[in-house]
Amino acid sequence: MLAVRIWNYLKGYVIIKVEGINLERFINLAITNNIYFWDIERVNFTTLKARVSLKGYKHLRSIRKRINCMVSILEKRGCPFLLHRIFKRKALVAGGITAVLIMYFLTSFVWVVEVQGNERIPGERIVRELKAFGLKPGAFKPFIDTREVETKLLIEMDQLVWVGINILGTRAVVDIVERTEAPPLIDKSVPCNIVAKKDGIINNIYVYQGQAAVKSGDTIKVGQVLINGVVEEPGKPIRVVHAMGRVEARTWYQLTEEQNLRLVTRERTGQMQRGVFIRVGGNTFRFSRKKCAFQNYDTETETRRLIEWRNITSPVELIIEKYYEVIVEEEFLPVAAAVDRAVKKTAQRLTGMLPQEVEITDRRVKYIETENQTIRVDVIFETLEDIGLEERININHRED
Repeated sequence: MLAVRIWNYLKGYVIIKVEGINLERFINLAITNNIYFWDIERVNFTTLKARVSLKGYKHLRSIRKRINCMVSILEKRGCPFLLHRIFKRKALVAGGITAVLIMYFLTSFVWVVEVQGNERIPGERIVRELKAFGLKPGAFKPFIDTREVETKLLIEMDQLVWVGINILGTRAVVDIVERTEAPPLIDKSVPCNIVAKKDGIINNIYVYQGQAAVKSGDTIKVGQVLINGVVEEPGKPIRVVHAMGRVEARTWYQLTEEQNLRLVTRERTGQMQRGVFIRVGGNTFRFSRKKCAFQNYDTETETRRLIEWRNITSPVELIIEKYYEVIVEEEFLPVAAAVDRAVKKTAQRLTGMLPQEVEITDRRVKYIETENQTIRVDVIFETLEDIGLEERININHRED
């Protein structure tokens, strides 16, 4: 019933008053002619009120003349009348349309660039590199190729092993994973402790030399001593050794992936055309006669300077563009399939970040639907890994 009322409101209807002595015959003739009333109310013997659609009201004229009844409109309701009143106020309509266009225009730009995951590399340096690749506040979102920017940033900065860029509204969130530098090796003759290199919960601890400072089930923090190189035993003198062992702990990694529900694939057909241009200074001139005839195509550009010898270069450049015809196919992924695809991507990323001996034991997935037919998937992976790190013991400091 609610759906019918909403439909009638969208189509528009009128509340009418019918006056005459043959009201029953009036209603029967209307129904015979596929004109339907609802919320009929009998006011008195010669008057009734009812609601009828706009299309039905237009066909009441012939019936009204046959029955000799008088029909008048009491109220006009629905979207058509509301829109009519709104569009009569042209300044209001123009202002509303302008406001919507301005909002749409402003949301088509990136206004904030956020860097996440950096610990040793300053965020300002990463933002500066991204700006050189076109990702900066004020950049037009359709012109940003996130995959290309990710690749260029990885090539430019050797300290990174993975980069992921997600554009969420007017924010560009840049997730990075820094390259883990191997800890310096400590000679086995030098006393040391084994400390935690990350947070976690102890699963198993195997002590080869030294004294365990934690046990299974303990929650530990970064830098906490796991195997002590200072061995204290009742009735024996204190010994300082090079602690050795393996400490397996449950740790967690959270990764985020944005997946488009609208999946577009491009497959090349093998057909190719060329376009030749001459660039002189800031002006570009087409040298080839024909434009690309393909409706959908990929472009590869090659630029050559006509004169380039030692430090002498000419301002004239030859630009050759190759157009490869492609077949574009589009499909819409169900949310479950999109989530599964995003989870697989995060698992591949995590596998590339972790050493081979690290085991992924569990994962938790949650997602939210964002704008532009995309979903944002957050995956928390639980791993089992050795979190021990050797740390030199300062003997002089202990003696003091």
